[in-house]
Amino acid sequence: MTERGYRCGACNELLRTTEDLRRQQGVTGSRWFCRYCGTSVPGMVGEKLKHRE
Repeated sequence: MTERGYRCGACNELLRTTEDLRRQQGVTGSRWFCRYCGTSVPGMVGEKLKHRE
């Protein structure tokens, strides 16, 4: 995570909060995706952004 967020590798958008992510709830946990292009985001990044105000 850099620039106070995470830069999506596919569309180059800066993801700063969970509003920039889509969450898919699964049986064993959540999967996170970029809201702009739908590319998978590492789970650790999604969880860190989830706790950010």
